[in-house]
Amino acid sequence: MLDTAPPHGSPRCRGRSRAWRAGGAGRAAGMTLIEVMIVVVIMALAAGGATIALNSVTRAKLRSACVRTVAGARFAYHRSVVRGRTVRMVLDIDSGSLSFEEADGRVFLARTDDDTRVELDETDGDLAAVDPWSAAQARLVDTFTPSFGRSPFGPISNEDGEALARYQPQALGDNIRILRVMTPHEEEPREAGRASIYFFPGGRTQQAVIHLADSSDRVFSVVIHPLTGRGRIYNYAYEPEELSDEGPQEVRDPG
Repeated sequence: MLDTAPPHGSPRCRGRSRAWRAGGAGRAAGMTLIEVMIVVVIMALAAGGATIALNSVTRAKLRSACVRTVAGARFAYHRSVVRGRTVRMVLDIDSGSLSFEEADGRVFLARTDDDTRVELDETDGDLAAVDPWSAAQARLVDTFTPSFGRSPFGPISNEDGEALARYQPQALGDNIRILRVMTPHEEEPREAGRASIYFFPGGRTQQAVIHLADSSDRVFSVVIHPLTGRGRIYNYAYEPEELSDEGPQEVRDPG
């Protein structure tokens, strides 16, 4: 029988071997490229998932801050009714914190267009609340510089007069900002310093709108109802048409 196969070491055999190796190398390179594309797709999906997860976390933190604000308003409302004291919820816009203070008896709230309020802002640094008698004294025309009384509000304390830590300023959350607070005794939304919402012993409070934002600049709103002290959360920057007030110049404790 005639053997037609070329010898193993012949040039023809070596050429076929090189061609096979080249084809195998090409297929190996093709598989590597596909694998790289798959890895890129997986990384893109992972990055997208991480972004979605991060947005979900920041959104949850923002809503949690809103819930804390609503709960704070309810606490202040009930404490003012039960204890017969005027309570105010203080929002420090610069630090993004929340705290509570209270005062005995009646409280006079001067509007921002009131001369006494302007003087008190410059000298006392208080927000609006003054003792009625001190405010009346401040209006007296005198050859001497009027003496303005300080705010009747102070920290919530125990029976020994020690301030209770849980009512002291506490941050609303990580990377949570207070953008602005709108109340009837402020002509313009307050966007810096301290803003206060007042709760009176007679079971009334001020209507107020609070804008909170997270690190993604997402804005939620908390709206406080003036009759019940209840809060409602909106997932956008709620803008009220008009904030209710009891009078053109001042708000008084009805209790």
